[in-house]
Formats: sequence, C-alpha cells, structure tokens
Amino acid sequence: MGEEKKSASKKSDPFDDLAEIYKNVIGSPGALLGFVVFLSVAFFVYWLFAFEGAFVIVQTYFFQYLGPYLPMIKTIATVIILVFAVAIVYIYVRINEIEGVESRKYGSIDVEEEEAKGHGSQWRVVQEHIYSDVPAEWRIAILEADAMLDDALKRAGGKGETLGERLKSLEASEYQTLQSAWDAHKVRNMIAHKGVSFQLTQRETKRVIDLYEKVLQELKYV
Repeated sequence: MGEEKKSASKKSDPFDDLAEIYKNVIGSPGALLGFVVFLSVAFFVYWLFAFEGAFVIVQTYFFQYLGPYLPMIKTIATVIILVFAVAIVYIYVRINEIEGVESRKYGSIDVEEEEAKGHGSQWRVVQEHIYSDVPAEWRIAILEADAMLDDALKRAGGKGETLGERLKSLEASEYQTLQSAWDAHKVRNMIAHKGVSFQLTQRETKRVIDLYEKVLQELKYV
C-alpha cells in the first residue's frame, strides 16, 4: 500500500512531468535551442503583421544601426549559404553511395537465392535416385551430390585442383560440416575406385546423401 502511494506521488510530481515532456518532445539541448529560435522567429513575424508601422520601425533600425555592417553581413551570409550548399551536396552523395551499397548487397542476396532455387531442383533429382530400386542409381546419386559439393566449394572460395584440396583450404573453424563433407567424399571415392565391387545399400546411400545435404545447406548452395 505504501509503495502504491509512493508511486502515485511520483507520477503526480509536476517536475517529473516537465522532465518527461522535455525528454519526449524537445529531447536535447540542440533541439531546445532550435525550439527557442522557432518561437522567436514566429513571434517576430507575428509582430510585423500585427502592429502598424512595424515594417517602418524595422527598416529604420536596419539601415540606421546595421547599414555600416551590411558588407560584412553579406559576406557572412554568403559563407553560410556556401557551407549549407556543400553540406547538402555531401549528404546527397553519401545517400547515393549508401543506396548503391545496399543495392549491391541485397541484389547479390537475390542472385544467391535464385541460384539456390536452381540448385534445389538439381538436388531433388539427386534425391529421386535414392528411392529407385536400381542400385546403379544410388551410385549416381552420390556421384552427382559430390559434383554439386565440388561446385559449392569453388563458390565458397575453396582453393586447389581437387575437391579434397578445396576442402583442406577452407577454415575448419568457419564451417561445422567439413567432417561430414570428408566422410561423404570418402564413400564417393570408394565408388569411383572400386566400381561395382563396392557394396552399397540403399540405407547407406541415404546416410551419405544426408551428409552431403548438410554441407550444401551450410554453404548456402541449396
């Protein structure tokens, strides 16, 4: 109960309300200064139009007291205008540069997504080989998956003449599935070297294809 009264008294404190208004509406000392300048200009314009002879008073004061300083005022005004013009041009150029960077960045993402869709169709063909009743198609599935892995490694920046060399060139700390790539590639090598003498089951084919899929997904290839 005491805490509720305490919180209620805090909410009703006018100084807290003023601080909240300053924080949410005005915000910063710079904004406060701009707000004061705006009020001053608004009051001056109102005074010019609301009182007769205000223009005569301003004109008389301007030429009588500020007349000798007109050349200096013109110089200062010219400098200020030039500074603002340079600032506007700089901001315009920077905005164009930022838009260009964003366009290249997100444009490249769109290209990668389109390529991944195309590779996805190719990957579905690989998966169809797995469910065939013909053992030769199981071998084809692994060989095609290995070819896709090789292309994915090239795109990822892998260096070397062979898939194994490209795997070694990648930083192991940056990829979590490199060991899966090695394990799958070893099975592919057994198929390539031993041919039909290498016994391959459908279950083993599914396991190896799953390994390839994990790697290709991490490489954002499919």
